[in-house]
Amino acid sequence: MAIKYAIQQINRKGATPDSKITRYYAQAKYDGVTSQEDIAQMVSQISAISVGDVLSVMNTVSMLLSIELANGRIVELGDLGRFRATLRSKSCEKPEEFKREMIHGNRVIFVPGSQIRQKMTSASYLKYNPTSLSSESGEKPNATPGNGTPGESGSQTPSTGNETGGSTNPNSGQTGM
Repeated sequence: MAIKYAIQQINRKGATPDSKITRYYAQAKYDGVTSQEDIAQMVSQISAISVGDVLSVMNTVSMLLSIELANGRIVELGDLGRFRATLRSKSCEKPEEFKREMIHGNRVIFVPGSQIRQKMTSASYLKYNPTSLSSESGEKPNATPGNGTPGESGSQTPSTGNETGGSTNPNSGQTGM
């Protein structure tokens, strides 16, 4: 499969307050959402682990991840990647002027691991066609785990991501993350 995209017009401020610059960018179009239960089902199909056990481990990892991040730790999860918390705050001119109240939020940053970076580097891209058959029929794309069809048995092999001719990314060493 390929990452689908549409061309999006973006108006940005120009050199003067009254001017605008119009530019066009690629915007990802998604084929749906793969839920935690879908992932657990896929893991269960390719391993000897039950769906319930996979869900239990995923929920436990999620809980521990939030605890560790809230304690100011970076969480490294191997090929999945690493998570870290960052802060958002107001600025001040001198360090001694800073007060804790100037911190107004936090975010979690995800840095993908090598396996995800490699897969995204070799991703292919396909221009989105809003008049495609699945959109018109109201059919939900990727309705079953692994992109299979209902009633299909056996494990699903993930696609290689190059069915449309490979990467068209001129900066193939960058993932955009």
